[in-house]
Amino acid sequence: MQPSEVSGIQYLVPSNPSPYSPHFSMNQSNKPALDSNQFLNPLYNFYIPPQINDISPHSSCISSNSTSDEADEQQLSLIIERKQRRMISNRESARRSRMRKQRHLDELWAQVVWLRNENHQLIDKLNHVSESHDRVLQENNQLKEEASELRQMLFGVRLGHPNSTSVNLDDVALEHGLS
Repeated sequence: MQPSEVSGIQYLVPSNPSPYSPHFSMNQSNKPALDSNQFLNPLYNFYIPPQINDISPHSSCISSNSTSDEADEQQLSLIIERKQRRMISNRESARRSRMRKQRHLDELWAQVVWLRNENHQLIDKLNHVSESHDRVLQENNQLKEEASELRQMLFGVRLGHPNSTSVNLDDVALEHGLS
C-alpha cells in the first residue's frame, strides 16, 4: 500500500495510557501502587469512554509526516536520478574513451603500415644505390687500369722514339687496339 492510497485510519486512544487498571499506577521502584485519589474524588470512578481519533491524509500530524516522507522520497529519487545520470555519463565517457583508444590504435597501425612500406622502398633504393656503387667502383678500377696501361704505353713510346717529342696518342691507341 502506497502512502498516497491511505484515505484514513481509525484507532482508539485509551483514557489511561497505563497498562494497569485505572486504580493502579507505577511508583519509582516499578511496583504497582494503589491510587489513593480514587477514594477522595467522587468523579474518579466515573467511566470516560476512549476517544476515537481519525487519521486522514489531511490531518496535520500525518500531513507533516507525509510531507517529510515525500521530501525523503523526492530526495531519494533525486539521488537515484543523479546516480543514473552519473552512470550513463560514465558509460558514455568510457565509450568515448574506448573509441579514442581504438582510433589511436588504428592510426598507429596505419603508421606502422606506412613506415614498413617506406622502409621497403628505402631498402630497395639502398640496394639499387649499392649495386650502382659497386658498378661504379668496378668501372673506376677498370678505368684506372686503362689509365695506368696508357701511361705505361705513353712512357714506352717516348722511350722508343727518342727523336720525336710529340707523339700522336691516337696512333698509339690504334697500335694497341684501345680505340
